[in-house]
Amino acid sequence: MPPRLIFGAGGIGTTAKSFTFTWDTPEKVSDLLSVLQELNILELDSAAAYPPGNKWNSETLLGQSKAAEKGFIVDSKVNADRPLPHLDEERINVSIGQTLCLLGADRVRVYYAHAPDPSTPLEEQARAFDLQYKAGKFEKLGLCNYNTKDMEEFFAICDEKGYVKPSVYQGQYNALQRHPEKNLMPLLRKHNCAFHAYSPVAGGFLTGKVTFALGDPNSKALERTRWRGASALPFAIDTYDDPAMHQAIWKLKEACDAVSPQILLQDAALRWLMHHSALAEGDGIIFGAKTIDQLRANVAGARAGPLPDTVRKTVDRLWDLVREKEQVWLNMSDHQRWKSKA
Repeated sequence: MPPRLIFGAGGIGTTAKSFTFTWDTPEKVSDLLSVLQELNILELDSAAAYPPGNKWNSETLLGQSKAAEKGFIVDSKVNADRPLPHLDEERINVSIGQTLCLLGADRVRVYYAHAPDPSTPLEEQARAFDLQYKAGKFEKLGLCNYNTKDMEEFFAICDEKGYVKPSVYQGQYNALQRHPEKNLMPLLRKHNCAFHAYSPVAGGFLTGKVTFALGDPNSKALERTRWRGASALPFAIDTYDDPAMHQAIWKLKEACDAVSPQILLQDAALRWLMHHSALAEGDGIIFGAKTIDQLRANVAGARAGPLPDTVRKTVDRLWDLVREKEQVWLNMSDHQRWKSKA
C-alpha cells in the first residue's frame, strides 16, 4: 500500500505576512472540509504556529468549522514560540491545552515537537511529553525536524525511562531532498516510527515555476509566494534556489514532456513519492492547496499511479545532481538554520 495523503493546515487562516490565503473564514474552511471528505482525506496536519505569522488561527478556524465533530483526525504541534525554551513541561502543557480548547477535542492523534529546542535537555522533553500522553491528551508522540543523532538519543531515553516513544517523524522529503534515506529512515524503521513527509513538491519549486520565472524579467509568477519579496522564506530559498536544483528541474521537464500524455512536474513529484520513494504503508505525505481546483488536481495527480519507467529513472537521477548540497535544517524556535548531511 502507498503512503496516505494528509492535508496540511498551514494554509488555513489569515496572516500578517504577504501570502495569499484562501481558507480564512469558518465558512470557507467548512467548504474545504466537505471537499476533503469527498476525496476521502480525513487527516489534517495542524500546528500552534499555523498560519505563519498568526499562531493559533488555523486551529481556531478548524474548531469553529467543527472539524473534529465531522470525523477529521487532527495532528498538532507544540507552540514553537520565541524566546527559548518551548519544550519544557510548562510550555508543552499550556500549548496542548490551548490546542484542545480551540479544536473542541479531548485529544489529538499525533502531538509533535515542531522543531528542536536545544535549550531544554532531551530527557526533560521526553518526560514532559510522557506526562501529557499519560493524561490522555494525544495518542502518538511525534518529532519534527530533529536530526539523526538527536532522534537516536531520544529513542534511547524513552527506552531507558519507559516514556512514550516517538512513533511518527515529520520531515522534509521529496525528489530533490532525499537526505533522510541514508541514516534517518533506517533508524526510524528500527524503532517502528512512521515518516510523514512535508514539502512533497518542495514548496512549489517542483512545479517549475521558480526555475521558469528566472528567464522572464516580467514574470509575476513568484509574487506573494515564499520565493520572493516580503513573503520570502529564507529556509526555502536556501534549500532550493540553487543552480544544480534549477538544472534538475529542466531535466525533469524534458522527461515529463517526452511521454504521452505529458505529465505535470508536480504530478511526477507526487507520484514518485507515492510509488517509488522510500515511503511505505503507514507513512504519510502532507500536501496543501490554495484553491479547491488545485486541491482536486493535486489529489488526482498523486493518485494517478506509478510513473512511466523513463520518468521514474529521470527522477531517480535528479538526486545525483543535487545530493552534495548540504541539508538545511529548520529550527523554528530561534529562526536559525544550520546545514548537515546527517
